[in-house]
Amino acid sequence: MLKVKLDANIRIGRDALYPLPPELIALLRSIRENGSLVQAIREVGISYRHAWGLLGRWEAITGQKLAILTRGQGTGLTEVGARFAEIGDWLEARVDKHFEDLGDELARYLALPSKPGKQSVRVHASHDIALLKLKERLVRHLAIDLDFEGSLNSLDSLARGDCDIAGFHLPDPPQLLGPLLAEFSTRLNARQHYIGLLLVRHQGLMVAKGRVRRIRRLADLAKLGLRFVNRERGSGTRLLFDALLAGEGLAPSRIKGYEKEEFTHMATAATVRAGMADAAFGIEAAARAHGLGFVPFVNEHYYIACARNAPARIALDTMIATARSAAFARAVARIGGYDTKSTKAGVALSEVLGRQTGA
Repeated sequence: MLKVKLDANIRIGRDALYPLPPELIALLRSIRENGSLVQAIREVGISYRHAWGLLGRWEAITGQKLAILTRGQGTGLTEVGARFAEIGDWLEARVDKHFEDLGDELARYLALPSKPGKQSVRVHASHDIALLKLKERLVRHLAIDLDFEGSLNSLDSLARGDCDIAGFHLPDPPQLLGPLLAEFSTRLNARQHYIGLLLVRHQGLMVAKGRVRRIRRLADLAKLGLRFVNRERGSGTRLLFDALLAGEGLAPSRIKGYEKEEFTHMATAATVRAGMADAAFGIEAAARAHGLGFVPFVNEHYYIACARNAPARIALDTMIATARSAAFARAVARIGGYDTKSTKAGVALSEVLGRQTGA
């Protein structure tokens, strides 16, 4: 049965009503508890600039100061800021139980029996546009519950039993990851895992089309002072980007905006398209979808894995067979940035990790 969680959608303002961001509440609560804006920023996981932007925007909306920075004494909340910090507690005391009951009721309402003969499979995978297209094509054969998370997190979910199939990607050759390749080798086992190569995709820099000719290396990001938007820590794309930076001897601190994060390729591409960043590292398909220029750096192999003797092996073989079809090849050709010529099931772990002998 589907899980349902209802949350209050809070809008505040004098004339227009603006959605109240949860990260503002989290920031104010942390300031209240720690008396330090710097500590609050670390706890909430946002940049210093973004924190001040949030405070400034909401002070303009409310017409009231929310926080006060006093030299030598840290940061404190005004009376209004303290009230905002307590919004979560106020709601919990009044409506959370009602929301929980309504959520359970809605979950029961949405619970419909699966069609006979359709296998259900839970897939945790690194974000990919073609995988979404594949899920659409498999709807008549598989009931796929798909959650996107980083490559390493997906493999960890498989190990814990939180999913049946994990999707992850490695560069070609895998040694481009350097020491980070060990993070994958410790999570994969030739005797335990059955692996399929789903597709090959192209990773590189997504930039405004007018900047493509000026970029040849990652060092050009720093040289040209381009504003960058990154993928989240733990994602396979972030691991690859960090490895490529290390390969060029380029410190992350030299990349303006390195600490700014988004959780999907489409989100980083959208940030560049909106003019809030000049470049992002991601897949060609996302760049094409948003009309951006693309500077290729590396090809990647996108794999799916399951326990070798699990029922999910049938689902994995079905996914690979569909990905090998001419219809799917035409579909990803329209997206761009993919190749399914090497798609196959039963890939040896030694091939996945780029070793000459079996693992």
